[in-house]
Amino acid sequence: MTRSVAVNKSDQDLANRVNQEHEDLRSAIDRLLTLFDRKIEPDGFVGWKLDLLWQLRDFQNQLQKHFDLEEDGGYNADLIRIAPHLAPKVFNLEEDHRKIVSDLTHILGILKGVEGEQSPMLPRVKDRTNELLKFILAHESEENAIIQEAYYQDYGVGD
Repeated sequence: MTRSVAVNKSDQDLANRVNQEHEDLRSAIDRLLTLFDRKIEPDGFVGWKLDLLWQLRDFQNQLQKHFDLEEDGGYNADLIRIAPHLAPKVFNLEEDHRKIVSDLTHILGILKGVEGEQSPMLPRVKDRTNELLKFILAHESEENAIIQEAYYQDYGVGD
């Protein structure tokens, strides 16, 4: 069954922007997944740690802006307008956003306390970061499935 809900140019522009941001996030995640594989040069831990902190903070900022666009920029509201039965799933995704930001803030806090490459906290930071990045990828996959359901099944764009 298709619904007669209009998708106007501004809706399409917003959808295109969100899709581009999803691609940008995927690229950032791919980069972040390799951060811990870099060899730390002797006497280079402080520089390595600072680079890692800054990359994770930049990623957190990128995520927050993306979440703002989805939540406050009207994208999620459009999904719910087009497919109201998906509202609970959309709200769950928004809860994920808060969890992701909180978890990343926690990881950054742990990383700030790491004083050297032999610190027992460093493997924890690596594991927590990798787990979070995998969670974000799963989140994005779930989000894409909801988008497909809303636009292609309910709205009939794919018909």
